Amino acid sequence: MALITEFVNVSAVLQTAVAPRTSFGIGLFLVDDSQIPIDQRYKYVTPSDWDDLTSGTDPYSFSNVYFGQKRQAQKLMLGRWVSSASEPYFVCGTHETDYAVWELVSDGSFTVSDGTSTDVVTGVDFDGITALSQVATVLTAAIQAIGSPNITGLDTATFEFDSEDRLILKHSATGASAATLSIVSGGGGTDLTSSTYMDVSNGFSQAGLDAEEPTEALTAISELDDSYYEVMCERSLTTTQQVAVGSYVNAKKKQCILVYSNTDAKSAGTSTDLGSQCADLALSRTMCVYSEHSDEWPDAAIAGCVLPASEGTTEFAMEVLALVQESGLAADGTSKPLTTTEISVLEGKKYNRIAKVGDNIFNTDGMNANGTEHRIMLGKDWFEARIQEDVFTILLQNPLSAFDNPTLAQFEAVVREYATEAINRGILVDTPDRPFVIDFPDADDFSQSERASHDMVLSDVFSGYLNSAAVTVTITGTWTI
Repeated sequence: MALITEFVNVSAVLQTAVAPRTSFGIGLFLVDDSQIPIDQRYKYVTPSDWDDLTSGTDPYSFSNVYFGQKRQAQKLMLGRWVSSASEPYFVCGTHETDYAVWELVSDGSFTVSDGTSTDVVTGVDFDGITALSQVATVLTAAIQAIGSPNITGLDTATFEFDSEDRLILKHSATGASAATLSIVSGGGGTDLTSSTYMDVSNGFSQAGLDAEEPTEALTAISELDDSYYEVMCERSLTTTQQVAVGSYVNAKKKQCILVYSNTDAKSAGTSTDLGSQCADLALSRTMCVYSEHSDEWPDAAIAGCVLPASEGTTEFAMEVLALVQESGLAADGTSKPLTTTEISVLEGKKYNRIAKVGDNIFNTDGMNANGTEHRIMLGKDWFEARIQEDVFTILLQNPLSAFDNPTLAQFEAVVREYATEAINRGILVDTPDRPFVIDFPDADDFSQSERASHDMVLSDVFSGYLNSAAVTVTITGTWTI
């Protein structure tokens, strides 16, 4: 008997291509700290491992506050800023981690090259070491014993284990013009460059860098991983650098929280403070927070508390925070309330502040420097990204997306889905007096030239009203007899 497949054969192609999802729940803390190696530029920490950071450092203190809120963030990106010129260094491969293997070597050798000159190190003796850290000590002593090295400054270079437990040779010179070092074999005796010891064949060189601006660091980080959303910075930035970060973020679909501690912010006659400058620039993605506690991290508390919530559902104000104090600082180092006059000046400059009522400590008023809600900008970014991603997924999966009504119906369904979700999240409203309207064109509404361009432009296909947050409430009434 003949099979039907001899006449009709049907197969279904499983389309699995989808657009990557934008993340809005990851904060970035920009800091100059060697715990984030320059060659890596960033590292992630989580609630389970952040306390592996060195206690007392800015990354540790910031992470403690970020992960210590009533909602727990799942991830924090630590980004490396090179605030002063850095040294070139060579990173060894998967080096030997058992000190006893090194301890057997009494005649080790290796050669250091800068691409032009070389210096041979011989007679490296590890006899008697009792810990892996002493390997770096012995190597440093050996290289610094070179009397007059061919490579300038090599006799003051050092070996060390970095924050990732990698064995590195660090030059003593700094900046982009400093010679880039590499380790190669040579010198006789036991070859320390082999996979048994340094494993230099799997190593690499990192050039020195000149001091950079925070915005340059953000660009370098973004080129490697752009998944962060909320930018926060170490407290050493100048006001000019902070404003530059705000301007940088303003051109991205990201936001930032900048903290300012100088009391000139409370002076109505000063216009050079952070809040005044950001307000003058109408930065729509920058929240300025005033706190006189230079050793606290209100930005970490705010972001750590709100970012874990669904995008757009939670205001960046009136949320109870932990591990921070109200913005004022008394002479004895304790916190104190700001005066009514000080608050009025700060509000005029679009500053947020940390306030306290009873035992409740919270941020107010959750606005960016141009008066836009930080929450609304997050909701807007989420809304736009999700529509963009789903429409792109349709283009990937559909055999044909065209100037026809079936295609338009798919696009409209995406907009309707996320408009409904935005209303449910409280980002938008949909009432008789403030309706959310979706009005897609018919395929025949496009002109011949528009169809011939192959560029479908859907302008003004939706309109609606934002659900504005109420930060203060006044209630009045009348009683009569």
